[in-house]
Amino acid sequence: MITANQPSLRPVASPAANPSNKYMVLFLAISFGTCYGIASLFMFFPDFIVPITGELHLMHPLAIVALYSPSIAGLITCYLMGGKDALKGMFLKLVPRKKDLFWIPIIIGISIVFASSMHFGSLLFGIPVPELTYSVPEMIWLGILNLFKETGLIGGLFGWIGFLLPFLQGKLKNNVASGLITGFLFGLWVLPGYLISSFGTSTTYIYYVVQLMAFIVFQSYIFNATRGTLLFYLLAFWLVATGSQIDLYYFNPQVQIMQFFFFVTSAIIIHIVFKLKKVDTTLQTFPAYVLEWKEAK
Repeated sequence: MITANQPSLRPVASPAANPSNKYMVLFLAISFGTCYGIASLFMFFPDFIVPITGELHLMHPLAIVALYSPSIAGLITCYLMGGKDALKGMFLKLVPRKKDLFWIPIIIGISIVFASSMHFGSLLFGIPVPELTYSVPEMIWLGILNLFKETGLIGGLFGWIGFLLPFLQGKLKNNVASGLITGFLFGLWVLPGYLISSFGTSTTYIYYVVQLMAFIVFQSYIFNATRGTLLFYLLAFWLVATGSQIDLYYFNPQVQIMQFFFFVTSAIIIHIVFKLKKVDTTLQTFPAYVLEWKEAK
């Protein structure tokens, strides 16, 4: 039967059994301190910092440091909790098990349904859509470029998903609550991006937060079913962020609402399917899940 809301029964050594909350505090302090610190310099001391560094934009070195701060914090915390073995295990989670490779076409398929839903949903509800001028090869090329433009993909990979989600799962014994909190903190962390006009966003902040919450809850099922494989989160985040970049739809508040309902529906469907298929989704907890490679030797 489905075990998405059950703790792992596999015995693990301390600190994996009951890690201290101080590690989560450290992770959040580094992530928020770096991001909010850099943003504060540009918001409150622009006359001092801009002449030195130039205007802030998404590809600015300081913006990249801010965007990578969750992964930096996650890797630091990983090392402090489990040493080199845990750090190695974190990077090994980028490599899927052979038995889990079938998730790649499934995620691609879900992403196609997602992009199509946003495009045709916009048409259905009278929401403006861009004129389709790109050929399929051009769309593929722009999608590849978007992997490099979406710096936050890797920036948050080892932090929000690699560390915080499984850490909370170990504490709360529930993937849905852990996913909601992870998404909320992720959303709170991106707040400076909505306050700095040079980022040029046309979206609504509160919608973005609830989008993240729904998306990470959905991803938590795949994360647990694949024993914490990080590649699938990276692939899904990249693909769903690409639709607006190839002019399938505008990323605006109306589309944000549709995206929220899409991922809520997806989370419900995947929960039902996993239950009917009796998929083993034992909660992956931190740092136990990144140390299992050593125990398996």
